[in-house]
Amino acid sequence: MTAGRSWFIALLAGAVVAALAVWPGNIPVFWAVGIGVPVAAVTLLGARYAGPLDPLWSAVPDGAGPATELQAANLAGRLAEAADDQPRFVTRIQPRLHRLATAALRERGLSDMDSEAAKAFLGAELHSVLTSPRANLPPPDRLAAMLDRLERP
Repeated sequence: MTAGRSWFIALLAGAVVAALAVWPGNIPVFWAVGIGVPVAAVTLLGARYAGPLDPLWSAVPDGAGPATELQAANLAGRLAEAADDQPRFVTRIQPRLHRLATAALRERGLSDMDSEAAKAFLGAELHSVLTSPRANLPPPDRLAAMLDRLERP
């Protein structure tokens, strides 16, 4: 869920509670706002950190598969969340990509992510995605092309 949508839902919930407190509850406006603000805050926290609230309409998977299928499904969900939410990318996806790139660099005898040889191997764009705290998730085709660099001999 986007940040704007979360804020809208939170403000709407706070306004509804405050309006109900003023109109049918006969509570002074000041106290009604005092009741509505915590409701809005809790709603905002719930909307931002509870994960996506939109239903995923997909077919039921066939039976129990190997653990790699479960991991792929979890990763697909995290990538979908990170595409819309930059902080989720930085906290969930970027560390995994960083570990993957570090392992690929170690296979080639490179230990420091910031060395010139590592930057040349990874490419400027992938290095920026892995190290920048303000990096965003690139589109799937560009991300796949960047990650293909890690598998090259």
